[in-house]
Amino acid sequence: RRSGQIDRGAAILQQIQQTHPDDASNYVALAELLMNGDRNEQAARVLQEARLKFPDDLSVLFDLGAVYERQKLYADAEKAFKEVLARDPLHARALNYLGYMLADRGLRLQESVEYIRRALQVEPNNPAYLDSLGWAYFKMGRLDLAEPNLRQAAADLPRDSVVQDHWGDLLSKLGRRDEAIAAWKRALAGDGEDIDRAAIEAKIRSAAKKAKK
Repeated sequence: RRSGQIDRGAAILQQIQQTHPDDASNYVALAELLMNGDRNEQAARVLQEARLKFPDDLSVLFDLGAVYERQKLYADAEKAFKEVLARDPLHARALNYLGYMLADRGLRLQESVEYIRRALQVEPNNPAYLDSLGWAYFKMGRLDLAEPNLRQAAADLPRDSVVQDHWGDLLSKLGRRDEAIAAWKRALAGDGEDIDRAAIEAKIRSAAKKAKK
């Protein structure tokens, strides 16, 4: 996976799946490999098959929600995450994912904050969850509440491109352009996952022009 050999990795996992057909973790591992390679339709098929075989396995259901979100099937994703939470109300990853999914689309923002805060009650100071909470507050226009959460997340996850992009957006809103440009540059130099590089480069150019005026 790390070397980009998705087909080879999938073949290995499929062999393991055949020799251990009653282990749900093999299906989850294969689906996550396929998602990493942006093969979301294939991943969904693997997880849908796994759900029939392992209806009580929450890791299968959670990943199914994640792959639906990647496919922009938001209603299906929300349904999957809510089913996870119906079975395990303290499932922090589902709470955070659902909250962030709503916040990122600017929907039901107070509800999204409540989900993420519940995740943080389970895993206090988790930097990914702090980023989600800060981003939800940012979307609400509550920059005062967004700032401490995004600042801590950015400090804890310096290589996370999405987190650095969020931090840059907040700094820009606060008029701290030089710091915003530095954060966006860290986003471009980071893990590169789930970001629009062209959009970030455009924000850097725009902020640099404004700084010169």
